[in-house]
Amino acid sequence: MLMVTGATGFLGSALVELAVRRGLEVRAAVRDADRARALLPAGVDVVVAALDDLDGLTRAARGCTGVLHLAGSVGHSAEETRRANVDGTRTALAAATAAGAERFVCTSSSAAIIDADGLVAEEPTGPPALTDPYSTSKAEAERIVLGADGIGAIVVNPVNIYGPSPQGPHSYNGLFLAAARGEVPAVVDATVGWVLAEDAALGHLLALEHGTPGRRYVLCGGTATFGHVLHTFAGHVGGGRVEVLPPGSALGDGAGTFARRSEVYGHFPPVRVDDRGARGLGFAPRGVDEGLALTAQWLAGS
Repeated sequence: MLMVTGATGFLGSALVELAVRRGLEVRAAVRDADRARALLPAGVDVVVAALDDLDGLTRAARGCTGVLHLAGSVGHSAEETRRANVDGTRTALAAATAAGAERFVCTSSSAAIIDADGLVAEEPTGPPALTDPYSTSKAEAERIVLGADGIGAIVVNPVNIYGPSPQGPHSYNGLFLAAARGEVPAVVDATVGWVLAEDAALGHLLALEHGTPGRRYVLCGGTATFGHVLHTFAGHVGGGRVEVLPPGSALGDGAGTFARRSEVYGHFPPVRVDDRGARGLGFAPRGVDEGLALTAQWLAGS
């Protein structure tokens, strides 16, 4: 059996659905059991255990061979973000170890390892360049996991995640839809990495099954500019074209969380990705244009 934290999140729910389709037994450690049972597939064992509840998480992890830790915080206060991403990871790792789990996979982010040259690599050649609370907390959580003893601990670093998920049109999907409706004034035309939620979920399972403890694996389907992604999506759904600003530009005060990421990455050279380790595990994600077509079709029917 596998234990999953963050099982009701955008990526977590996609991972649970994929794991169940692959015939795996899943236990979801959640804060809201009713919400989880309404969202997750039948047969998932739902238990209530918060990220600050070591005893509860340990009980949830008992009998599980692997723990997939996806729970975290994005876009909240610096204190809350650090508490969830750093302290929560430390607690989940301690619980998995105490329960006797053999493997622990922690979801980090490309934001934790991108360097000043725009390189996102499984073995970084320079220090992390982003200094916002989310990025620094994920980098700190990685250090905890990669230094773990007594359990096979692995880190996965998805790039920008989008596409079909049981949770619905959240994450970057929300930006796609808002831009197509003309509700996003502008984005910065930064080049970043993109990966479908289902493909990122599969990357987690491959890392769990075949990954080398003490390593990180980058999960990326391809790189593209924000302008290309939003205009391609708009073309599929018949939406409008958002204004695209050159890299280095600043957005207005009203920019949303995901549009704001284009501004952040606009201060870097175009992102380059070294994901040879993940590809060596058999990770073969769909490309950006195929993923956008699939996402548009899914959103049209949801």
